[in-house]
Amino acid sequence: MPLAALRQPIIFLDVETGGRDPARHPLLTVGLVTLTEAGEITDPLHLLVKHPEYCVEPGALEVTGIDLLAHDKAAQPSSEVAQQIRAYAAGVGRVMLGGHNFEFDLRFLRFLLPDLRRVFRSGHVDTKLSAQFLIHAGLLPHTVGTPLTQLAEHFGIEYSAHNALEDATATAKVYVELLQLAGQSDE
Repeated sequence: MPLAALRQPIIFLDVETGGRDPARHPLLTVGLVTLTEAGEITDPLHLLVKHPEYCVEPGALEVTGIDLLAHDKAAQPSSEVAQQIRAYAAGVGRVMLGGHNFEFDLRFLRFLLPDLRRVFRSGHVDTKLSAQFLIHAGLLPHTVGTPLTQLAEHFGIEYSAHNALEDATATAKVYVELLQLAGQSDE
């Protein structure tokens, strides 16, 4: 499956959190995968972030399925998680990040990585916005919604939602499908 539109790898990232406000709610997990120029998804990494205390919104843990006690035992301090993300990025090269409805994830990631713009390129790929564009361009049916679960279902991608690594992987797979749709418009 050649991807003529993919000139360099992209790191797809997803987070799970204890709420919607990065100033109050903890970043709990980070999932990363690399989408290579050949369209292969490689190097999955799932990181759990430890905090001195956890202020979570009611229902947030029900959505993610995270057991906070088990999470805390297995998690690493945020400084170690940040360093692992930097090392992961250094191994791939200074490339763009990708995600789904990605501004949400970026808000939390900026707290963890204040040097985000030095670690990754400043641009990013957002599959939600890409899907919206392709719907408006008539390349993706209007009946397909833009939530990741609906896009994954449309493309026949199976995954378990609300797990950062699963979401990052599904997002990369959806991106490949969206690229293929965009490439069909040239034919």
